[in-house]
Amino acid sequence: MAYGIKPGMMKYCVVGNIVTERLDENGEIRHGIASFPGGRKVYISKRIWDKGVVVCGLNRFKSKYVLETVPLACIENIRAARTFKPHVLELMADPEFKNFWWLYIKEDQVETEEYVQILNRIKAGDQKAFDQYYADLKQRYY
Repeated sequence: MAYGIKPGMMKYCVVGNIVTERLDENGEIRHGIASFPGGRKVYISKRIWDKGVVVCGLNRFKSKYVLETVPLACIENIRAARTFKPHVLELMADPEFKNFWWLYIKEDQVETEEYVQILNRIKAGDQKAFDQYYADLKQRYY
């Protein structure tokens, strides 16, 4: 397998589900979003942009795992988890996106649980949590 992924390997991650129904800008009911159907499990990265978060999920049409930016409002049931799926692990191990994801050590498990709390606070409209996230990001990577 690519990037040294072997059967049985795992990583800690943050996952959520795409909302099943939402109202678009015209007030029409939409099922899921353009890239993912409603209820689809997505793996949420450490990267929050102004327009949303970068997620990895099984695409609606291509039936392969892709990275997309999804508005945080379109993700529900955010939780910490582990993944053993080889296709997801390969995408997470890609050198271009390697810093977007956690690893397999105990500290990463703690970080994913903290990140879930931050995402839920941001989703609830807490601007202080959003500012705290960016301050932590600058401290770690700049």
